[in-house]
Amino acid sequence: MYQPRVFCVKLQLHFGGDVHEISVPAYNGAEPTVTDLMNVVERDFRVPRALQNLVFHGQELHPYPNEPLSRFGIKNLGTIRLVGRMAPPDMIQQINTQYSVNSYQQSNTNATYYTCEQNSPNYYERFQHELKPSIGTQYDPPQQTPVSIEQPPPTPNKGQLSERSNGEEQNPPATPNSSKTK
Repeated sequence: MYQPRVFCVKLQLHFGGDVHEISVPAYNGAEPTVTDLMNVVERDFRVPRALQNLVFHGQELHPYPNEPLSRFGIKNLGTIRLVGRMAPPDMIQQINTQYSVNSYQQSNTNATYYTCEQNSPNYYERFQHELKPSIGTQYDPPQQTPVSIEQPPPTPNKGQLSERSNGEEQNPPATPNSSKTK
């Protein structure tokens, strides 16, 4: 009797602050793929494939569903990070269908509504002077700052010190235990 050979990779999955050990099988001697991993995560953790974001060494895996895990250098006891939301078991299929699992690009579904005043032709020009520049993020190119040449206050040289003293001898401040013995 023929039994299909199962190839399995054990992985550590970081999810929700916990570390879980999972086994990702593939059948008929093939290597496990990203899809196989996503199926195990969906089954064991109730995170629909559409809401999964699997990351290995900073690289997202979900855009490559048919690629073997070895393509990314994933080996036994490799560490995978899962970012996603759990869903009730009866909602998983509906969520996957709603988000259309095969297309991972999110469309912009945010509607923008304008008031009648905002639709007027010169609405934005009236408030242009009120726009403040963005503080920016670490990913923004540095903003050009006006170059101002500020010179430090001049440091007096020995000649200037003696001019200030008008020929008088400058003594250091006295300390409580100092005595004037000469």
